[in-house]
Amino acid sequence: MNNLVAKILLIMLIASASFLVGGAQAQGLNQGLTLPANTNGAYQGASVARDSGLSQPLDLLNDFYPAIEVTITDHDNVRRRPGFQESDLKLVAKPSLGYRTNLGRHKFYASYTGVFTFHDELEQEDAESHTGFAKLGLDLTRRWDLDIFAGIGESFEERGISGAREFNRFDFGGVNSGPEEVDHFAYGADLIFGRKIGIMTGVLGFEHIETNFRSNDLPLGEQAGDRDRESDSVHLDLNWNFAARTSVFGRVQRTEVDYNANRNTLDSDQTDYLVGLRWKPSARLNGVVGVGRSDKDFDDPSRRGYDGNTYYTNLSYRLSPYSVIDFGASRIVEEPGDERSSYYESEFFGLGWNHAFTSKVSFDVYAKWLDDDYDIGREDKFFDWGLGLDYVWRRWLTAGVYYGETERESTRESVEYEDAFFGIRLRSDLRSLFSGRREQVIEPGSFDYPRKTQRSQ
Repeated sequence: MNNLVAKILLIMLIASASFLVGGAQAQGLNQGLTLPANTNGAYQGASVARDSGLSQPLDLLNDFYPAIEVTITDHDNVRRRPGFQESDLKLVAKPSLGYRTNLGRHKFYASYTGVFTFHDELEQEDAESHTGFAKLGLDLTRRWDLDIFAGIGESFEERGISGAREFNRFDFGGVNSGPEEVDHFAYGADLIFGRKIGIMTGVLGFEHIETNFRSNDLPLGEQAGDRDRESDSVHLDLNWNFAARTSVFGRVQRTEVDYNANRNTLDSDQTDYLVGLRWKPSARLNGVVGVGRSDKDFDDPSRRGYDGNTYYTNLSYRLSPYSVIDFGASRIVEEPGDERSSYYESEFFGLGWNHAFTSKVSFDVYAKWLDDDYDIGREDKFFDWGLGLDYVWRRWLTAGVYYGETERESTRESVEYEDAFFGIRLRSDLRSLFSGRREQVIEPGSFDYPRKTQRSQ
């Protein structure tokens, strides 16, 4: 316990020293708890749900954007271990730094995001994540733009999330082997026509992604690296703005996935089609809805492919100036989480509500459901719910408490678990470290873009 206390005191001291400097209003403090990874991360990065960036313009002010979040949580089953409860105290620190500037008439953005986890008893579960991202927006002509982007990082995959390797699928250390370690690298470009003029916009884009799992200590040697893979995708987007706040869009994307293992049969080609509507009919309601279809064919004719309907939606409704309801749903096809299956279809529903009682006190509550249907007959069902209460001590510092529960039921009993957790959190931006005590400036709505992380974060 003493080691964790020392770590807590050190991080709190660093955070407090930063908070005391002052600064602008922290962004996103009224958005409630971050959705757990096993119900949120999967659908955000899927081809059916990913926008080219056209609808998320990088319109930040020229400035540094540092932030930090610290949580201390008491878990009933901290490792989400099936059939055996392990309670422990977990500390998580999430520092981040973004920088936005203009290079002549071009735009440049770079960011770093870190995740540091510490455990009181189960120290072998301590892990850290480092992710960097950069984007250069070239203003070529009045009609043409070119966005070039890249990201690199090393991360970890927590146990019990959607698509993760099973808890008992590790060798040489077994349950004490720690979380899965992951390296990821990506780069790409979007050639954009008509972003600055007219009502019609087109995007031709390319993206390359590499994902490598470093904890390949499975019982059988040929299974090592069974999930390491690369993918190349090309997509065409069309967008038509037929009203001030309403547009229809479409996407066609072709993705080739190549697995690196010597003995694999999971190489595939996938084609995604999507049409959607993005609108804000009133000051109260705004959102995006997309429906489409995914067709996944494997190079190995003995593996059955996937052909199914896909969709995603994100809606936000403001009941009053102080109360907001958010809804999200999706269905996508995902890469497998083990060596037995070829793919799994993941369907998600989530609902959240945030209400501000006063200018300083806000309350949030959420509930989320996830159904992972594997091609081998396995089905995993997740349920998460939680609530929290936040207090704005200063305009640059918010503190809160929260409680939540997560549960997975499955046709494979060896992966089922339950976990309840209670914790405290501190959140703040740290812009004052760079900008001093200047007056607060209202930021555009895209402050949180881009924030690409691994599914486990």
